[in-house]
Amino acid sequence: MFEKHREHEAEKERLDALTAWQGRHDAYVEMIDTAKSFAGTTAEGLLLSAKETVFLTVTDTSLIEERRGKGTYQGHSQGISVPVMKVAGRQIRYRVGASKGHFVQGDLSPTAIDTGTTYITSSRVIFQGANQTRECAFAKMIGFDHAADTGTTTFSVSNRTKPTTIEYGMSVAATFEFRLDLALAHFGNSLDQLVSDLEADLAAIDEERPVALAASAEAALDTVPPVVAVEPEPMAAVPMAAPSASIVAPQPDATVAPQPAAAVAPQPVPAPGWFADPWGMAPLRWWDGAAWSWQTVDPAAPAVLPA
Repeated sequence: MFEKHREHEAEKERLDALTAWQGRHDAYVEMIDTAKSFAGTTAEGLLLSAKETVFLTVTDTSLIEERRGKGTYQGHSQGISVPVMKVAGRQIRYRVGASKGHFVQGDLSPTAIDTGTTYITSSRVIFQGANQTRECAFAKMIGFDHAADTGTTTFSVSNRTKPTTIEYGMSVAATFEFRLDLALAHFGNSLDQLVSDLEADLAAIDEERPVALAASAEAALDTVPPVVAVEPEPMAAVPMAAPSASIVAPQPDATVAPQPAAAVAPQPVPAPGWFADPWGMAPLRWWDGAAWSWQTVDPAAPAVLPA
């Protein structure tokens, strides 16, 4: 019982690892295809210069700046009080002393000062909000820093004394970073180098594919029908002798040729087509006749056979 449980857990871990690997692999394939075929588009509500295109539009972004919190007064007072008189039964006292202390400013903390839409174009990054607007031109870019754990990017440009930080969220962090790299590659005429780097990363990911996992998944999720074993014909019953006689095993008849074993016909391999995804990452995955490909499709949409 415990052995079956351990085997089940080990198989689940192997399938989870394969799912994670397949997700990385497909993401890099998609990035390479995008880098080779996408050169930007237009955007409504944004004035573009000649030959300027938009590589990404992200709504509901925030402009972040360092702002100080509420300060506090720290100190004490010292002195004496002397009774002077009574008025309506209440004692009036005169106090002599001094107060000593100082005001402590609040700590700096990242604060969203406006929300709006962020555009990545072929020549700049633009934040357009209700009250604030920021432009980070690539020609004046000094550097930038991504923070994937918070989904923010900080840009430093030569025409601003303070850096510009834009928060877009963790869910689009990978897309934002890739589209920014792609826009900078078009701006700096280094697209071939970007594609080469992505292909090198994909080759490294392919080498990391779990070997044992691939064999386990193919054995468990193979679409080829299993081979049906041929049941042997039952042997004829051997007549029993009298109780006093010894039992003699029947001898084979030398005049009768032995019958050949029933041949098992080889099972055909399925032709190329769309089948249920064995890894469960999509409704359907393309089988090319020899192996599973990275291409998937949703049955609700019209299926297009890959080239």
